[in-house]
Amino acid sequence: MNPQFRPFALAVTLALATLTGCASTGGVPAAAPAAQSAPVLDLYLVRHGQTQWNLDKRLQGSTDNALNATGRQQAAELATKLAGVKFDHIYTSGLTRAKETAAAFAGQTPTTPLPALNERSFGKFEGIFEDQRDAARYAEFQKRGSVLTDALDGGESLQSQADRVASAVKQIVALHPSGNVAIVAHGGVNPLVLAALLDLPVAEAVQRIKQGNDEVYLVRLRPGAAPSVWKQVTKGTLEQL
Repeated sequence: MNPQFRPFALAVTLALATLTGCASTGGVPAAAPAAQSAPVLDLYLVRHGQTQWNLDKRLQGSTDNALNATGRQQAAELATKLAGVKFDHIYTSGLTRAKETAAAFAGQTPTTPLPALNERSFGKFEGIFEDQRDAARYAEFQKRGSVLTDALDGGESLQSQADRVASAVKQIVALHPSGNVAIVAHGGVNPLVLAALLDLPVAEAVQRIKQGNDEVYLVRLRPGAAPSVWKQVTKGTLEQL
């Protein structure tokens, strides 16, 4: 268990199984009982499906890439995983890969793109390979990427990104005091959503929270209670149990 989550009630769900006392519906935790007196907001945190740059291990950032074939399949499978959840609203980033992923399970659910949920622009590092093909530049990025005030030579600072994501989260929570809401965003954005909701340090959240392209988190928010966090575990990630 991530030590940062210890203050919170953390449960892990396996598709079609019930673990830690949390019932799963279609592979995700069931919604809170309707008879519960206090309002409950279940916030589903989804990362977009795979793009070609994900597959090629390129630093994608704000480049507006579409899903590749694997990403489209992941989005279709996501629709199956979430089939038991009736969403009140879906929020996506303004980038194509997030909007395509949301479209796979949205149905008739109202969907709103929010540019505040866009991935960070990585400036001069945008598009570099995250391996030996761009070893020197990637090593420089690793040193600078988590520095809160570093805009990466023409990009956006981590603090700027964190501030706009936190503002978007505040707006979403204010609009939806209860119900089921999804956020479909990015590998660099969703840790910042969790940082805002769970009061985690920004740099540490980005460094330690690594969500896969086909993974779903659920944060349950109740007045006067600490957030509860679930992560969906599939057959491919059983080692995370």
